[in-house]
Amino acid sequence: MIVPARPYPTIKQSPPNKGGIVNEMSFYPLGRDGLLSGLVALGLQRGDGVIVPAYMCDSTIQPLQAYGFDVVFIDVDKDLRLPVDAVKSVIASDDSIKVLLAVHYFGFTKDIDAVAELCRECGVKVVEDASHSFLSQFLRDRPDIKGDMEIFSMRKSLPIVDGGALRINSSDCNLTEDSGSLCVSMVGDIKYLILRLLERMVTGLGVNIYGKFIDNIKNRLRGKVNIEECELNIEACKPSWQLKKYLSNEEYLLNVQHRVVGNFNQLSQALQGIGFDLLVESVEDGVVPQACVVYDNKGGLVDYLRSSGVGAWKWPGDEMPKEVTEGFRQYPNALLLDKRLVLLPVHQSIGKKQVSYMIKILSGWKL
Repeated sequence: MIVPARPYPTIKQSPPNKGGIVNEMSFYPLGRDGLLSGLVALGLQRGDGVIVPAYMCDSTIQPLQAYGFDVVFIDVDKDLRLPVDAVKSVIASDDSIKVLLAVHYFGFTKDIDAVAELCRECGVKVVEDASHSFLSQFLRDRPDIKGDMEIFSMRKSLPIVDGGALRINSSDCNLTEDSGSLCVSMVGDIKYLILRLLERMVTGLGVNIYGKFIDNIKNRLRGKVNIEECELNIEACKPSWQLKKYLSNEEYLLNVQHRVVGNFNQLSQALQGIGFDLLVESVEDGVVPQACVVYDNKGGLVDYLRSSGVGAWKWPGDEMPKEVTEGFRQYPNALLLDKRLVLLPVHQSIGKKQVSYMIKILSGWKL
């Protein structure tokens, strides 16, 4: 059995809702495009400082550095929070700091009240990064949103090729106008659908697309892409027709929430019974996990799972920023979490049989 890492597109349609989420935000090809555009809209200039958690994906911060912002890393604590004292110290010692990026990892929204209050007192803007947590963020009450803006990467939650988005919560902002072009061409949309259909057919035949051989091919192909050669994009665009279809379908989004939370609960309860340590053992109402996150304290768990057809992964993995990997004494928690956290898929395309298969495979892992 193969357990896919990402959800598959669906052709099932329901009557769309008018307006709603689509009218609340600006869209971009990728979440990092929305982040860059948002920082410019907040009035940041080249040379201004942006506080970023050291536990971060390099592809997110490279456009900021290429644009000319000064990225200042702070190590997270073991609960994936930015320590208030460390933030206070950096702001006090560096008057170039203008923005703090607060990340909601893996669908689990964080309480950022204390750090947001500190930033307000110091005149520092707060951007909530919900790239992993689109569905959780939209289920939150508006007063719970503490950031001046939020960024999203919906392709991590929905079966789409685009999905970068930005929602403004501050009046002190000057966004660029929508370019009027599509975030992804119709050809790109159709190509994505065809590739995902082929993937589903291949995995349905039992072909393990997560084995080392295919992994090595995918890694080589990714290695040919150099983000620094890409044009920096700060113009908003029109979401793909697939993204609009999903966002305007409230029934689909509610079904996704129900399925994902159910998969997480089934997997989490079983793994705790086996003896695994989990980053988050249970979720509150309104939280939609991106994954079930377990600790791998001896190493090798991802390879073990992927060799068995389970699309598990680590984050950021190979995309940990170079500044962090070379500063191991400054960022021990970020590096430890990168090494030990393993993400198990719980998305809407996974059923109970696939969850049971993951439990069976993990039961064979010697803790």
